[in-house]
Amino acid sequence: MSDRDNFSSEFEKLRASKFKQQKLPAWRPVPTITSTTLTFLFFGLAFITIGIIVLVFSNDIYENSLRYDEMPSCKLGSTCNVTINVEQDMKLPVMVYYQLNNFYQNHRRYVKSKSNDQLLGKEVTLSTLQDECSPIIYMKDIGIYKSLDGTVLSPDTIANPCGLIAKSFFNDTYKFVDEGLNIDETGIAWQADIDLKYAHPPNYEKIQWLNTTDEHFMVWMRPAGLPNFRKLWGRIKTYKSGDTLPKGNYTLEINNIYPVSEFKGEKYFVISTVNSFGGKNSFLGIAYIVVGGLCIVMAIVFFIGYKIHNKKKDN
Repeated sequence: MSDRDNFSSEFEKLRASKFKQQKLPAWRPVPTITSTTLTFLFFGLAFITIGIIVLVFSNDIYENSLRYDEMPSCKLGSTCNVTINVEQDMKLPVMVYYQLNNFYQNHRRYVKSKSNDQLLGKEVTLSTLQDECSPIIYMKDIGIYKSLDGTVLSPDTIANPCGLIAKSFFNDTYKFVDEGLNIDETGIAWQADIDLKYAHPPNYEKIQWLNTTDEHFMVWMRPAGLPNFRKLWGRIKTYKSGDTLPKGNYTLEINNIYPVSEFKGEKYFVISTVNSFGGKNSFLGIAYIVVGGLCIVMAIVFFIGYKIHNKKKDN
């Protein structure tokens, strides 16, 4: 058999193959009133069930929130001690957050104002930084003129890190005065950020005004999507070798540095337990219930419409 005959034979096999010609049998469902009604009803009951479960788990979470920026005893620029009243035992680990209200981290100009290469410790040209970090490029834009080791930096020195997100870094600090009650501030950033997004440049102590490998900085550099948001500060993992933080009064020392009055903001210190679904979040459960309710309403509408149609048809 010639090569031409072989080619023709293989070509005919391909033409005859249903798989090659994408002619495999397929299920093509035809929706009916009954199937559509049952589908809406099924998903409605499923969503409502999930929503109730999420709400029950969310309501089991205990959290304590304390606004401190308006306290007369905790003025801006000072260190103050405040009392936190824990009204019920909290199973460890307890998550520690800070919360900012009326702070818009999702503004387009704010989100893009950073240099990923600079945060990786790479050398970046001035023109690139002017494009990526505008309007915060030089130390005079930051308003700080010392590096991490105290080296004096001139106003026209390139800021490292640059950009609006870095300049607005949240720098309040917290610690408990009570013996045996410590906040573990490690492991709060995403591991991918730690491994892939941040690194020190050579001689970083002399050129950086802010430590870019600090996990608090990494957490801050992930902009929040809403104006009222919480960011993880740390975890309380142990208390006097126990697995529970007993109810009672605890003294928190706050270094109140971060100004919020300029944008009419609010600052909170928050402690919260967690479960399998994460922290307290009633919105998710309510959203499931609302969507489930809409599905059931649609099922009822289809059923009533079907009955009316049949009645008219019979008449």
